[in-house]
Amino acid sequence: MAEFKLFKSIYHLYSNDLSYSEFERLIKREAPEIYSFYTAEIKPLDLSKNKISRTFTFLKNIFIVFLLKLNPARRLIYSIALFIFFYGYLYGMWGWSVLSFLLLNGLLAFELADKLSAKDELDVARKIQSNLMPKAPPTFERYDVACYTEPAREVGGDYFDFISLDKEEENYLVIVGDISGKGMAAALYMVQVQAILHHLINFNSEIKQILIQLNKNLYRILKREFFFTSGVVNISKSDELTICRAGHMPFIYYCSESKKCSQLIPQGIGLGLTDKAIFSDSLKVDNLKMKRGDILLIFTDGVTETMNIVKQQFGEARLLSIIESNADKSAKEIEAAILRSINQFKRDASPHDDLTFVILKAR
Repeated sequence: MAEFKLFKSIYHLYSNDLSYSEFERLIKREAPEIYSFYTAEIKPLDLSKNKISRTFTFLKNIFIVFLLKLNPARRLIYSIALFIFFYGYLYGMWGWSVLSFLLLNGLLAFELADKLSAKDELDVARKIQSNLMPKAPPTFERYDVACYTEPAREVGGDYFDFISLDKEEENYLVIVGDISGKGMAAALYMVQVQAILHHLINFNSEIKQILIQLNKNLYRILKREFFFTSGVVNISKSDELTICRAGHMPFIYYCSESKKCSQLIPQGIGLGLTDKAIFSDSLKVDNLKMKRGDILLIFTDGVTETMNIVKQQFGEARLLSIIESNADKSAKEIEAAILRSINQFKRDASPHDDLTFVILKAR
């Protein structure tokens, strides 16, 4: 009876919350991510050498990269544990092998604690970042609006917002932006972008002047390898939108009369690249008259650059096709159709980039 209870306890220990999807995730998503993580720092192999030599060199390089990922103290303890294990194995001194096993498991416990602690902090950061962006769009008299954002990692560098220019009137800036890169650095810069934007809008109401001032601030605070792109739309009670694009993806415009999509590409370069007059001189503002049933999509490159497991991109053609085939539906239904198509396309592939879009449909 005691043996049965022990067996039952062990069974529950390993089977609790265990599912096929966990194994599938481990093999199809996590294993390729780990492989890419370690091989990213390995130099290309010399193809003139034979296969056995290349395999040995590859394994050696992987091992060295793995060691260097450990901090110096853990790296030393890990190496000593390996030496003790092989020494005990060769000379039949199994006590030394047991000591090695305990040392390795101790190191594993430290690494796991670090990972879980960092994960908890990232979860908090994700919640904070999520709370900084709108949960839902404002209600507009002339436009049906839907929005969506999803970071590739716990936090990301995509940004969207609806900022009121006049609390007495239906006058908003709709902003979709993308900090180059992803992860924590991009997320921290994104928070700075939002804070600066909200401050600048207290003193400016014109799209071009807001972006010019934002560029000056970002050039000062961004590291040179970072920059920010943005697509901005001014919504008012009129049937005309004011649009501006600073190095961002083209706007996609669906015309209800022709039932076709086209690109709108107002001139402009990314923010934070230069503080010279070239930025302000290149930035152009266009007007777009929206008729009933017309659709405007503002999106980040994570939408069209979503990849499947064989590294094919979702592409713009699929996105245009989805909008055209769902143009008679509400903005929220178009959002669902885009996400459904993206998820069907990428299946088990890991997210490649942050994904954000805003849909405006004229009523």
